[in-house]
Amino acid sequence: MMTRLMTRPIARRAWRMRLGLLAASLLATSLLVMMGLSAAVADDAGAPGAGAAAPAPAKPPSANVRIVFTVLPSTKKATVTWGKKRLGVIGPHAPLIVQRPRDSGPLDVVVRADGCIPVQTRAYTFEDSKVAVHVTPNDQKNTLLGYREELPAGDGGVAPGASGPDGGAR
Repeated sequence: MMTRLMTRPIARRAWRMRLGLLAASLLATSLLVMMGLSAAVADDAGAPGAGAAAPAPAKPPSANVRIVFTVLPSTKKATVTWGKKRLGVIGPHAPLIVQRPRDSGPLDVVVRADGCIPVQTRAYTFEDSKVAVHVTPNDQKNTLLGYREELPAGDGGVAPGASGPDGGAR
């Protein structure tokens, strides 16, 4: 009876070890098969076919980038400024194209249209890009995120006849 109880934990441990070794060997086999398949696919993709031409070498990027500014709605005429410098005018249905040296830093520009709220935006110079600016008419500025109601003109809420900040308390 004693020997039977002592051999059961040993048999269980042996069974667990066999199961663990089986799982490890299955995992290793599947990894090797996947690595072999990916290497075969890479070899096939790297070798051009008999009828295929060799790919053309990539041309180096130009020294300048083109930044295209447009305004939405496109019927508006807008002015684009970079600090105090005026970059140009976006005409109705016509974009403004600005050429800058590649990697010369970002352009923080302000787009102003008549009867609309000015929009500040940033254009990057590490690649050619398009900047589409949506201008909001002044009468629709309450639809913008972060809009605050304007304070009424006047004394700021101080009661008439108040002598100071304490409101007349003695």
